[in-house]
Amino acid sequence: MARTRGARNADYEESRLALARQVRTALLEDDGLRSSLRELAASAGTSVATLKHYFGNREGIIVAVMESLRIDGAPYIAQVSSPTSGDLRASLTFVLKRLTTAWVKYRVGDMHAAMLAEGLSRKQLGPSYVTLMLEPLLQLGEQVLQRHVDAKELTPCDVRHASLALLSPLVMALLHQENLSGAGCRPLDVNALIGAHVEAFLRAFPPLRKRAPARA
Repeated sequence: MARTRGARNADYEESRLALARQVRTALLEDDGLRSSLRELAASAGTSVATLKHYFGNREGIIVAVMESLRIDGAPYIAQVSSPTSGDLRASLTFVLKRLTTAWVKYRVGDMHAAMLAEGLSRKQLGPSYVTLMLEPLLQLGEQVLQRHVDAKELTPCDVRHASLALLSPLVMALLHQENLSGAGCRPLDVNALIGAHVEAFLRAFPPLRKRAPARA
């Protein structure tokens, strides 16, 4: 049966996601954010017409790249958001250290920095960055904290506020050191920061004191 005029191929979304990943690699290269559509197409091994077919315009490309990052990051977020320890201090330290490793070693920081720059420079892209990248990061913290609250290891709190308090200092430090090259002009021991920050966080959001077992 002939395909209805204007209908999409069955593999349209898969092809669109694959192309977004190719463009993503080009955008993360030096000066990639300044690339024209023609340059992005060349870097991705495709044509300007194909980019326009799948994404419409440059803003559409950026949103699709953010969406690809959300999809590819979902399994990692699910893994990290599962507490590995009933010890609250150890669990939060683990999460912050894993986030640091991902930020530096696996270029999560470069991706956030690039898409944050796009969201700040183009007002219409701001909500896309918040929805597709910033919120999933913050929700990782919310999930970790909620599981500790449910396990009666953390005093009940507004986990959204607590996640902002937990993650914001580290994200700021990583942007400072890694993405803005602050390590060269104002170096910071990020691991020492994590240790001190976890202690400060636990003073603001204390562990739930467990009752001693009743004596017979």
